[in-house]
Amino acid sequence: MNAANNRMNESEARDIGQGAQRFASAVASPAAWAFVWLILRIFAVSGYDWNTAFAVSTTLSPSDGLALLFGSLMAGHVLVAILMIVVLPLLIASYAWSPRGHRPLVMLGTTLGVVTLVALTVSFREWWLPVASAAVFAVFALIHILSPKNPVRRAFMAIMSRIGWVSGIAIVLVAAVVQTPWVPQEQIETTDRTITAYVLSVDSGYLNILTEDHKFEILISSDVISRK
Repeated sequence: MNAANNRMNESEARDIGQGAQRFASAVASPAAWAFVWLILRIFAVSGYDWNTAFAVSTTLSPSDGLALLFGSLMAGHVLVAILMIVVLPLLIASYAWSPRGHRPLVMLGTTLGVVTLVALTVSFREWWLPVASAAVFAVFALIHILSPKNPVRRAFMAIMSRIGWVSGIAIVLVAAVVQTPWVPQEQIETTDRTITAYVLSVDSGYLNILTEDHKFEILISSDVISRK
């Protein structure tokens, strides 16, 4: 009886372990990250109001993915700049020192990071940004020359080996924190008022907008005089 129970326990443990592995693989998949990012963006721009988030979700279509991602990063440029100070030096360090640093994804991430840093610096005159990034990279270089047994260096190498997770968490943080929608702000003049809002979509006969205070409204197109 004990032997049978042991075999059953081993079988259950094996099934649980396999289930945990499948769940971990699913969570780590790009589709799972994209889904979490989308849900967080919808809630963030809706002020984390359930009903508003539901209304905002109805304005999206599968073809909006790229515009939504790019527009969100543009809207949250301040937070993106702060994250770039750490993430870009970490990407460069991973590319230079990590055994797996020359993987295509790391190279692509590093290239995008450099382009983003240059664009932020030139567009918003944030000349401190490359200086701060260089200073952080210098700190990483000092850590890298420490003894391989040094706990700080070991922790640093562990973070570098998980650069994909670090970059993913940074992007998810942008999705959760930035409450500005992924479209430009507009001054909408109607027949009875002027509204400062974001036009989420334009459908036949009406506009779906989100106001500055995260209120979802529908405007009749014939009532709109101008949009600036």
